[in-house]
Amino acid sequence: MRRRRFVASGATVGALTLAGCLGSSPTPPPRRSEVFEAVGADGTSLQMNLAGQPVVESRADVDAAEGSGSFGSVVAALAALNPVGTAAAAKGGGGGRGATGRGSGEHGSAPKNHNGHAKYHGGDYDDWREEHEDEVETYQAEVALLAIGFIGTDPQMEDSPPEPGPIDWDETWQDPQPDQDITYEPPRTGWYRTGAKLEAKGANHSFGWECLDFRVNDANETVEVDNVWKVSPRL
Repeated sequence: MRRRRFVASGATVGALTLAGCLGSSPTPPPRRSEVFEAVGADGTSLQMNLAGQPVVESRADVDAAEGSGSFGSVVAALAALNPVGTAAAAKGGGGGRGATGRGSGEHGSAPKNHNGHAKYHGGDYDDWREEHEDEVETYQAEVALLAIGFIGTDPQMEDSPPEPGPIDWDETWQDPQPDQDITYEPPRTGWYRTGAKLEAKGANHSFGWECLDFRVNDANETVEVDNVWKVSPRL
């Protein structure tokens, strides 16, 4: 059995065994992560807030220093970040199970994470995780690049919402910090994606992108954000 490890520096949290969420479907679940604290609006600007200590699941065998800490506290923390839930599949989702219809009003019934963000392809993956727990590890990560871009109107999002991953970004920020004031003035209303490109902390490995999709509306000469979706690649 492979040991669970965090990519860590100093005396941070160490190895861990995960059991979590999917029926007998061979399709793996979206990976769990803690990357974005929130996305919102202040006047005419959008605000993106990063987590203080990003973590991400991966099936990659990353060669990294082993940390130390309490396994139980880490498992409990990840379970709290992504509580189990179920939702029926909706139009425009690229296959698989769970909540997919970002432009269809499905946000209200979709499974949510601890920030209240609906989970794209969220659902019950308990069986898959039990069968593959030895393959999944959780790593500390760093955000190498933060980005944002327009992805469409409500009808476009209902018909063909983008799958997880990067898009043609409108603006990017290199090596953003959790306490950095990251703002963006959207040129129009509609749906946007903000993405974080993740690198392993203390190792030479990229975990790809974690993203949030959300809708920007006009409200009395200001902007408002609603229907935030956490869009993660599958394990």
